[in-house]
Amino acid sequence: MASALFGSFFITLWLTAPDTSSLQPIGGDNRSDAEKLAARHIAGDSDLANAAREIGLHLSARMSGNVDAINRTSARDVSVAGWVADKEGDATPISILVFAGGAVVATTQTKGERPDVTQALHLGLGSEKNVSFSVKFSCQPGDQPVIVGIATVKQYIPLTSGACP
Repeated sequence: MASALFGSFFITLWLTAPDTSSLQPIGGDNRSDAEKLAARHIAGDSDLANAAREIGLHLSARMSGNVDAINRTSARDVSVAGWVADKEGDATPISILVFAGGAVVATTQTKGERPDVTQALHLGLGSEKNVSFSVKFSCQPGDQPVIVGIATVKQYIPLTSGACP
């Protein structure tokens, strides 16, 4: 009799247990902001602004950046070089994402100093250590890449570049 009682108790627990197959882990989405943005379709500035807002990023007033060059390196690939700096940041690298045709085609992080940028922006506290970036990606002539820098403080900056040569 006792075994029937315990057995029916555990069967009831099993039958009434909630479905946890679709639940996210505690704390929600554990991906970085760069990973979350990279998963989005970004074909232009308005797509970038909307996607950034949806994942909780804010257009930064404290970050600056520039695309210095975009050059074709092969029939298929181009390289982009530039810099991004967080004037109030530390030595933490800034994530750089490049979208072409709506999909992320390259990611990198700032790495290396740029004395001209350090002097012009009066960078310090380590923020001058990770300013420069360079990345190679596939791009058709005339396509317009969307390039964005993402800091660890939920801020982003779009970088203006020319079309792929």
